[in-house]
Amino acid sequence: MRMLTSIGALLLAASSASANTGCSEVDLGVKASTKIFVCSDSIVRVAHTPQGGAPKGESLVVKDTWSPANYKVSNGTDSLTITTEKLEVVYFYGSDTVGFRDAEGNLIVEESQHTISPSTIENLYSVSQTWKTEATEGIYGGGQYQDGFINWAGSPLSMVQYNTQAVVPFFMSTKGYGILWDSYSWTHLNDGTEVPLKKVGGSLSVAGPMKLNAGAHNFQVRLCRPWGCGGNHLRVNLTDTHTGKVFTGQSWEGLANIPDAITARFNLPDGEYNITVEYDGNHNETLYHNSESASQSLQLRSEATEAVDYYFMWGGSMDGAVAGYRNASGASYLYGKYAYGFWQCKNRYHNQSELTNAAIEFRKRQIPVDNIVQDWMYWGSLGWGPHWDPTTYPQPAELVKTLNENNFHFMVSVWAKFARKTTFYKEMNESGYIINGSIYYDPFNPTARSLYYNFSNENHFKIGVDALWLDATEPESLSNYDHQVYLGSGTQYLNPFSLMTTKAIADGLRKDYPTTTGARVFSLTRSSFAGQQRTGAALWSGDITSTWDTLRRQIAASINYQMSGIPYWSEDIGGFFRPSDMYTSMDYWCMLTRWFQFGVFTPIFRVHGTANTELWNYGPYVQRWVVDSAINLRYRLLPYIYTGFRRVEQEGYTMQRGMPFDFPNDVEARNLADQFMFGESLLIAPIFSPNNTNSDLASRSLYLPVGGWWDFNSGATKAPGHQSYSANILQTPIFVRDGTILVMGPKIQHTGEDSDPLEIRIYGNDATFTLYEDDGKSPSMNADHQFSEITFTYKSGTLTVSDRKGSFPGMLNKRTLNLVKVAQGHGVGVDSTPNPDKTVTYSGTAISVEV
Repeated sequence: MRMLTSIGALLLAASSASANTGCSEVDLGVKASTKIFVCSDSIVRVAHTPQGGAPKGESLVVKDTWSPANYKVSNGTDSLTITTEKLEVVYFYGSDTVGFRDAEGNLIVEESQHTISPSTIENLYSVSQTWKTEATEGIYGGGQYQDGFINWAGSPLSMVQYNTQAVVPFFMSTKGYGILWDSYSWTHLNDGTEVPLKKVGGSLSVAGPMKLNAGAHNFQVRLCRPWGCGGNHLRVNLTDTHTGKVFTGQSWEGLANIPDAITARFNLPDGEYNITVEYDGNHNETLYHNSESASQSLQLRSEATEAVDYYFMWGGSMDGAVAGYRNASGASYLYGKYAYGFWQCKNRYHNQSELTNAAIEFRKRQIPVDNIVQDWMYWGSLGWGPHWDPTTYPQPAELVKTLNENNFHFMVSVWAKFARKTTFYKEMNESGYIINGSIYYDPFNPTARSLYYNFSNENHFKIGVDALWLDATEPESLSNYDHQVYLGSGTQYLNPFSLMTTKAIADGLRKDYPTTTGARVFSLTRSSFAGQQRTGAALWSGDITSTWDTLRRQIAASINYQMSGIPYWSEDIGGFFRPSDMYTSMDYWCMLTRWFQFGVFTPIFRVHGTANTELWNYGPYVQRWVVDSAINLRYRLLPYIYTGFRRVEQEGYTMQRGMPFDFPNDVEARNLADQFMFGESLLIAPIFSPNNTNSDLASRSLYLPVGGWWDFNSGATKAPGHQSYSANILQTPIFVRDGTILVMGPKIQHTGEDSDPLEIRIYGNDATFTLYEDDGKSPSMNADHQFSEITFTYKSGTLTVSDRKGSFPGMLNKRTLNLVKVAQGHGVGVDSTPNPDKTVTYSGTAISVEV
């Protein structure tokens, strides 16, 4: 028993006099295997170590310098309490567990148990940590997955890199806290109970009968490991033994790249059920079950690591939790303005003239675009590596020059592997930088990273290439698994390959080109890990199949990924694997158009596929549909989009927002995986199904939370609640929050053109919006960065435009503002309003106008 101390000791994070230091370890007063470190007034690190040893040293994810944080420690009879300005952390002596409370003493979440046992690798451990959660809270994050839903409360998840899934071990709750799990090995969320499966021939396995209580049930099918399960058909059914009714919890039909494990989700009445699993792959599947009661806990388990080690972030809101994650692991920077325009990409351009001619054709046809991409195989017979085959790309520097003259930015595909006959491979291999005799380099070695960057610097950046497309950064086939890398076991360091590879490029560019290419680093990559946002890397969702169901899954994947703390995501609009009749199929034309319409509201707007993806290949109808309903809308919304991503950089904000971000207490919004907010004002409900039978319209159900809403397409006001919406091929279901000022630019061909005039659409009353502008390219995080801000405020029938704050080179000193008070049929849709209510000239001095 411990007596209460009369005075809690006031401690400072690290007693040294330095301005910045690591998180401060708290003296728990007992010989414990638990370690607690205060990083800030809202971020705490907790480690449970084997035999009371020290937790691992430098983190690959979390920064190593923190400003000192004030806190006090008080010892009680059964516990010790650490108090900061925003948080109470309680260590319980008897149970060796930790709990977290807010500043008022209200319970946020607390540990229930942790386990540490030897792994199959010497000096590494299999560890798990379980927290008690509330049954009603939603849990989001973990990265990008293709299961087709969000909210992982009580749901199992296998967290390993794969083509179409990407790991980010950060989770957050609708209660406003986040947990960053600082482990790099294969990790599992919410392990279930194994259900014995019996194989009955062919592709069928069965189990049951199984008594299940009414409510939510999750069944995880684990298919294979470590990479590539085969097959493209998986169906999980439960059949009520009394009524014969069949429930389908997961149906993966004809889709490529089935992951190692996938979850089937059911909401069932009380009953007894037989289970069938149909799978046409390797057929070694196992089945695990989580009942609704599993939603009252959150568990993470890693297979090979040194200790339980996590960071707890208290944000008070989901935005606050994400801001805490980025405070710990690095900010997400504003990209060059070009990156928010349209990206033209395909598999692949075969030679220099083909690529150049495509770019010129875009300009001739006046299809807005900022970026064009060279996919793989430009190295030809030289062998896999970042070099240009002179027989097909005789003048790559001239190619870049021509693209620049036509106002294009240029991205080139680079892999983390090299053909053995290349000088790249030989230099890496001779230095010991190749993993286990494979053809993949070891990005955990800092010298290897520098060499990797130098290869692309010589062949790409020195001739003016703007960005790299870093493909297969899982790495493909997990060549690091069960082998040694520079830092130790490749099984321990399994998941952060992409983080270290994107770091290689970012570090090199920021050193060599600090005011140009390195000022706002952009890269695209197929994998991810916590902290990757600081490297300027955006994820794309991998090699996906062109089906309506895939489109639905991308909506869910995009939402969940950005609820994992990283705000930049992309996809292959139209699908990578496309149907043979794509150029003539009306169904595919509609799907492609709807996919573009969804892509408008993702951070990176990019088409790609195993086809000629240039729009004119699909005929004049598709070209008009896509340009009029999607590309023009993207460019008209750039003032809103660019301003929003400035908030991402400065505030830790998220632009493509799962509904719980803005409506955390709305239970109806918790599981919505097919609609989202884009910024604070726009609710997007993409169409992901064909037109209705014998109709030019497609319909879907959607949900509008409490509040006022305006239909972007009609100007009609909408009541909250569940409803159906029908849209023609030129319409996306978009709803604008009441009290919004939406600043829209003109139709432009690329982001280098002037954004004037501006259309100021006013929805309802009492609205405000601050427009951010800069030169689109200079280092935006520098203290001397030049920019301007203009605040628009609408109240009681008067629009006030503030004095412009700041300036920057190339700024438009005089602007034309077309003011529109939105009403039914007025100020609607993609096109500029032909008859604005007022047109005024703004020269930087405040004005007020009745509208």
